[in-house]
Amino acid sequence: MYRHIRRAAVCAVLLSAAAAQAAPVTYTIVSKLSKVSFSFEHQGFIPVSGTLKVAPGSFVFDNEDWSKSSVAVSMPTSMLDMGDGLWNGQIRGDDAWTALFKQPEIRFRSTRIERRDAMSGVLHGELTLAGMTRPVALQMKVNKIGVNRVSNKPSIGISATSTVKRSDFGLDAYMDLVGDAIAVQIQLEAAVGPDPDAGKEMQMNSVAQ
Repeated sequence: MYRHIRRAAVCAVLLSAAAAQAAPVTYTIVSKLSKVSFSFEHQGFIPVSGTLKVAPGSFVFDNEDWSKSSVAVSMPTSMLDMGDGLWNGQIRGDDAWTALFKQPEIRFRSTRIERRDAMSGVLHGELTLAGMTRPVALQMKVNKIGVNRVSNKPSIGISATSTVKRSDFGLDAYMDLVGDAIAVQIQLEAAVGPDPDAGKEMQMNSVAQ
């Protein structure tokens, strides 16, 4: 009798663990590691690149059924960085880019996730840039789902890429000098539970800007 009870208890624990693993999981974005990189052509000479920080936030991901997942991220325009202090100041002081910098953030919100294979798919959503919202599709890859060996938290890493036209968002200044097509790469690392560094990270970057 005891053996039967013990087996039943073990089975119940295993089934409960499996159900928990299959359920949608809410992940908190690790702000200090997550970022958006972008690049565009400069007069055809070279591609130039910049970065945006990803603001603290969270998203839901179901590895068993990606259709139950949803991703929303925001990127403060104050943290747009071209990698050079002089250039950062020049673009912020140029009236041609007022539409971009008068908005506090750039936002992306998923509308659906189309799974292609075990680890990749298409992330469909809406991008709001310079006050305009347009549909976009990003090639998405789930790099890893597992326990972070530093924080000991269940974690996930996601990469996504796409190309957007800045003119679609009303940013059409200097079209003869700066490319219209912008290659975008999103890198998200997130974990279950709060990000203890989120507030400090945002404060430090705000001061730096």
